[in-house]
Amino acid sequence: MKPHVDLYLDTNQYLYYASLLHAGLSALASRGEIELRYCFPGGEEDRRLVADPLAVCLRVWNESDANRRLVSIDLRDKSDVFSEEALKACDLYLKRSYHPPDVEQLPATLAEKVLPFGLNYYCRNEESTARILQTLGFRLALRGLGGFRILYHFLVLPTAAAFEQGPKSVVEPTVVFQTRVWEPHETTGKGDSSINEERVTLIRTLRDAFGDRFRGGLVPTKLALAQFPGEITRHPTRRSRYTRWSKNNLIGVYTRGVHQSTAAKLPEYLAASQCIVAEPPRNGLPAPLREGRNYFSFRTPDECVVACRRLLEDSSLATSMRRANHDYYQSEVEPAAHAMRIVTQLLGK
Repeated sequence: MKPHVDLYLDTNQYLYYASLLHAGLSALASRGEIELRYCFPGGEEDRRLVADPLAVCLRVWNESDANRRLVSIDLRDKSDVFSEEALKACDLYLKRSYHPPDVEQLPATLAEKVLPFGLNYYCRNEESTARILQTLGFRLALRGLGGFRILYHFLVLPTAAAFEQGPKSVVEPTVVFQTRVWEPHETTGKGDSSINEERVTLIRTLRDAFGDRFRGGLVPTKLALAQFPGEITRHPTRRSRYTRWSKNNLIGVYTRGVHQSTAAKLPEYLAASQCIVAEPPRNGLPAPLREGRNYFSFRTPDECVVACRRLLEDSSLATSMRRANHDYYQSEVEPAAHAMRIVTQLLGK
């Protein structure tokens, strides 16, 4: 018996951030594994479920069970901010930036609903593209320029398949770290004030250590060009070209996102079956990534260099990590697998 899923939509929601979820649910529906319906809010209760543009609410049930369970999926960067109305109404609250000390600040009756959502990156597929255009295209067009921007940022996303490759795919023995610097108004979280300098220092250290075997630098934003012209990348920055180019490197270097969030770069490396050298992710996951198996950690630029050298010099170690990351992606991050885990998790409550 297929699970039924109602996904609540509104034109104020950020399709970009919820794109992995849309891709996964649409793929499951096209394969006949779930019955999926996109719903627009009717009464006041439903309108509360779409009030937060960074949260997505689903109702899930089986025909044999009249209890329609509600899950709210919080996709924001900040770990200490929650969608209050949805949290009160839902049976389960899955938070992308899941940090236990922040969850513990909630009243106990609400905190017990909150669990980690898992890794999120931004992609689409044919099924989700068709479904979004059919259900939201006209409504977004009526919003004018604002609606067009929401739709445009979704439609230019690479497909999930563009990020993916197997652990036996041929890659170059190189290290990739291409990133951006943030404007002052974007770095308002605890510890964010040093994030730009940390990224620039890491780029310089990797470039000095590996020379031509280092690929990356800063995306050429206005701020980067003004403050760090010597660290601007010479490699592709357009999203589709970057995706194809980045996954050809053996090692991906990962650093934290703003507000201590887990950035999309980490699941993108997993999708490409790359080795990962990472600042230890702070936020919790349903299935933790394992140090030494899925990634090598670093806390200083010099430690990053040591970890990268270790992987470059030990092909068996690199091969083992690539296989482990492929397996983790297929079970925990791949859009359909990720979406099905949410559905079964809710039905099991």
